[in-house]
Amino acid sequence: MRGTRRVAVVMPAHNEECNIKDAIVSIPQWVDLLVVINDGSTDDTELIAKSVMPKFGIILTTDGLGVGGAISLGYDEIIDQIDNKKVPPGDWVAVVMAGDGQMDPEDIDSLLEPISRVPFVKGDRWAHSDGLGNMPNNRRIGSWILGKLTTLASGRKVSDPQCGYTAVSVAALREWDWVSKWHGYGYPNWWMLNIGSDSIPFESVPVRSVYRNEKSGIRVPKFLSRVSLLLFSGLWKRGWKWYVRGEGNTPISSRLVVSSSWFLSILLLLTIPFLISIQPGISWMLIVVAGFLATTYQLDQLEVKRRLNHESGPVRI
Repeated sequence: MRGTRRVAVVMPAHNEECNIKDAIVSIPQWVDLLVVINDGSTDDTELIAKSVMPKFGIILTTDGLGVGGAISLGYDEIIDQIDNKKVPPGDWVAVVMAGDGQMDPEDIDSLLEPISRVPFVKGDRWAHSDGLGNMPNNRRIGSWILGKLTTLASGRKVSDPQCGYTAVSVAALREWDWVSKWHGYGYPNWWMLNIGSDSIPFESVPVRSVYRNEKSGIRVPKFLSRVSLLLFSGLWKRGWKWYVRGEGNTPISSRLVVSSSWFLSILLLLTIPFLISIQPGISWMLIVVAGFLATTYQLDQLEVKRRLNHESGPVRI
């Protein structure tokens, strides 16, 4: 146990024969349960993992679900272990630490501390003095871009959306039906979209990332395009849910103004190229569109705050 909590670590691993040993050995002895998911590895990841597995560890093998699917499987295993009394009862928290050894185990305590206030805590490498370490420049740029897009789509400030070093209350996991519905590399973004849409409180804490000479399986251009599409879709779904359908008791004033400014912005964006082609002098309309979008964003932030604060009255516009 760690204080009054029991801690389980979920460790997804795909072809990590060079790193899995150090990752497993680094897990603190006070951790109650370690679930390693060998996710379709074609090397000796599973063999090496078994050779150093502690008494409180188990390993699951898949045909290759993707990192999101592997983590979800790990969560399910933790819940199964608790429900079938294979582990002691208690206030359980699940921490995700990847099998590539890039997550510093000394940061687990930082992730656990806010759990008394919020059900989900996310690591933020940008907030740590040595958080980015030797992260390649292309990944830094991609992470920064996705941070801005994830913030816009979720309505919540997210500086480091791709950091998978997280802690979540197992009690909360039981309530969220969206956890297992995205299996690929965009899993952290998927989480933030749902955290934002459902107005779930969360906190970010500084964590350090340990970069060595390992190669990422992510192909940045393909990854950026796929996740950007996910985020754009998530933005539309949240907007439709909050401002068109009015779920969550969105004030009618917010619904009318945000919907009007958003759809007007989209209409202008679609028609401006045609208008400029017949009358180049009206390119100034781009400034008008930017103004509408900025207004929409600010009004959306007011609604986010209202939901998080559980305010019953309308938001002033």
